Amino acid sequence: MASPVSRRIKSLAAVLVLAAGVGLALWAQGTQADSFETLLHRGFDFHQQARFGEAIQVLNQARELEPNDYFANLLLGIDLLRIGKPLDAIPRLQSAARTKPEEEFPEDYLGEAEATVGRYGLAAEAFERAVQRGHGSEQSIEAWAGFALERFHSIGLQLRTSEEGLSVARRLESTAKTREQVAANDKSCSVAIPLLEKRFANDSQKLDADAAYRLSICYAFEAGEAAGRLGNSAEDLAAVHELRGDVLLRLSNDPDGAEKEYRQAISLHPRDPRLLERLAEAQLSKGDSDNAKASAQVALVLDPHRQSALRTLAAIAMNERDYENALPLLRQLTAQTPNDKSISIELGRALAETGDDSSALKLLEPALREGYPDEKGSLHALLARVLKRLGRDTDAGRAAAEARRLSDQFQAHSAQRESQDAAKDKETTKPDAN
Repeated sequence: MASPVSRRIKSLAAVLVLAAGVGLALWAQGTQADSFETLLHRGFDFHQQARFGEAIQVLNQARELEPNDYFANLLLGIDLLRIGKPLDAIPRLQSAARTKPEEEFPEDYLGEAEATVGRYGLAAEAFERAVQRGHGSEQSIEAWAGFALERFHSIGLQLRTSEEGLSVARRLESTAKTREQVAANDKSCSVAIPLLEKRFANDSQKLDADAAYRLSICYAFEAGEAAGRLGNSAEDLAAVHELRGDVLLRLSNDPDGAEKEYRQAISLHPRDPRLLERLAEAQLSKGDSDNAKASAQVALVLDPHRQSALRTLAAIAMNERDYENALPLLRQLTAQTPNDKSISIELGRALAETGDDSSALKLLEPALREGYPDEKGSLHALLARVLKRLGRDTDAGRAAAEARRLSDQFQAHSAQRESQDAAKDKETTKPDAN
């Protein structure tokens, strides 16, 4: 996934469990200087203040005294995750999960960590274990649904980076209304997802179209099922509204309905940057660029690393041909998600439009050579202009010829689709002979 799974990072229930556990340990065993209990309490204080680096330093000292302590490992795992070290977080979270196999929280965070490093099959298994351990608790269902929705979205973005992937994306769009039926015909999606993820993650060059299709169907189905299990009686109504908004935005293509749900969530948690960036995404999807920009900017004031907010602002700047302001946003996104081809292409476009042809060429030329989709030929036309300005006239001519071929092909396909649609409309309006 291009971006980390980030829904309800810490539930109130989790905080209370931790606080109670630490408090009881202190009360029962005393508070000698640099004792395990004192270090754990100090680390937990830093953690609550979001001073994660200081918390990690103190919690490591505590863990040296009690290597298998549940709270020390759990807090260390969470805080390492927060500072962008998911690989270091994973063994700490695994230790916590082994120490208290009845607790769901280590598995929730373990799922987030595995997803952050792109091991989505393991992430799915961890989130599913959290649901089992939590006996279908509200928090575990929200985390699982959030992961499923984000993965559905990220697979869709990934599919749009190749011609074969685009055909799968179109197939998904055509079956959007029958997702539940398709999922029902598959074996249990909760069982199938980790296996399908292993197929989809195969390092071979050829896309496993069947795995991509079934994964998308299963994630959509699981997210919808989870959303249906949460109702107005839930303890955290903001999370319920957020999840409903995500379902409307990601699965139902209903940005108006999503915006209403996000606004209800924001009314309960007005300074949540995740909710604000979601609102911005819904607003941009419905064409409300001004309000989308404002919402995304507020989200970034609260958290400068929100990827969705950065994407929204970058998309708006590119749409408005404000390439100078798009560049720093795209560079930040490229640093955070270096394997995201769509961001690299957008950065290449912005560089070309601002005159940095050499840098643009390094991004555009290899991506198009490797088959990045250019349905209308516009990227090849841009590449031709860049090559021409760099004095590579022969290569520029080839790129321009390919741009014309793709453009002509797109127009021919569009005309064919219009003719087919017109024939279908004529057939449906044909009067009954009887």
